[in-house]
Amino acid sequence: MQKLNPLLHQLDQELHRYLAFDNTKKVHEHLLEYDEESVSDIIPKISVTDLDIISRIANYHEIRIKELVDTVYFPQGTVSKIVNRLVKKELIRKYHRSDNKKDVYLKLTANGQIIAKLHEKYHEKENKKLNELGTNFSNSDLQKLTEILRKINELREN
Repeated sequence: MQKLNPLLHQLDQELHRYLAFDNTKKVHEHLLEYDEESVSDIIPKISVTDLDIISRIANYHEIRIKELVDTVYFPQGTVSKIVNRLVKKELIRKYHRSDNKKDVYLKLTANGQIIAKLHEKYHEKENKKLNELGTNFSNSDLQKLTEILRKINELREN
């Protein structure tokens, strides 16, 4: 077996650490800190993946399921399961438009909108910390790291 370059091994270890980190508890704590009573019982039952789907839907007035699939890194079957789970939790609703009975459209409910706003606040806070970290590196450093990660992803996908 060919040995891995020690620096690439460190990078690989950090990527595994990143993937293994589960921030669900941290996100729930944040949402509950700023939450409105109407959704406090729902928050502990929502996964980070659920929040990602809710956030994607929040970016649109309405979106078709197949358009939603194009915005995420999950297969259609996974997205459909998540959507159905969120419908049961009454965070999104599915419907057909009168001018298009074929496609299924998605829209956030009032509680879904509240959760989307709370989740957006969480990301604003995290983005501020990430931007502060970014000041320690040049744009060239960040571009190189981005290129390395993109190429690693391409290797894994092929």
